[in-house]
Amino acid sequence: MNSSDLIVRYFAKSDLTPDQSWQLLNWCLDHRADEFTINGIVADAEGSGSAAFFAALVPYEREEAARRRLSAATVDEFVRPTPLWALRPETIAHLRSSMPDGIFDYNAGGDPWLEDLAVYRRGEFMMGVITHEDGGVLRVTSDELMDLDRIGFPHKDEVPWVGY
Repeated sequence: MNSSDLIVRYFAKSDLTPDQSWQLLNWCLDHRADEFTINGIVADAEGSGSAAFFAALVPYEREEAARRRLSAATVDEFVRPTPLWALRPETIAHLRSSMPDGIFDYNAGGDPWLEDLAVYRRGEFMMGVITHEDGGVLRVTSDELMDLDRIGFPHKDEVPWVGY
C-alpha cells in the first residue's frame, strides 16, 4: 500500500458514541494497525492511576521511533520520537478500562489523564484524535472507506481545528 493512495477522512466526538469509538479502534486492529501512542500526565506518586496505567503497558512497549503526530509545537515537530506500544486486544482493553467514555475521553485533571491517541500501521499514521478539539483523522484505502461506509461509521471531509 502506497501512502499516497490513502484517503484522509475526519470524524468528530459529537458523531460517535463511546462504543462506536472503541469499534473504530478494533476496526483499525482488524485492518493491520500494529502500534499506538497516547499522551499522558504521569503523577510522581507511585501507585497513582497514571503511573499504574503506563506500568501495565510495559509488556507491550516497543522502541521509541519517529512517528507522525497530529499536534506539535512547531511544523518541524509533527514527526518526532514517539513512545510506542503494540496494538493488541489486551492493550485496547486496558485503554478502554481507563477511558470509559471512548477514545476522546481524557479525564482532564483526573488520574490517569490520557489524550491524543494515535494508531499506526507498519510505521505509518492510520488514525488519531486531538482530544481537546473533539476531532479525529483516519487514513484509509478506498476499499477500507467502503467498509467503513458499509458498517455506518460517520466520517466527514473535515472537522474544525483538525487537519492532516
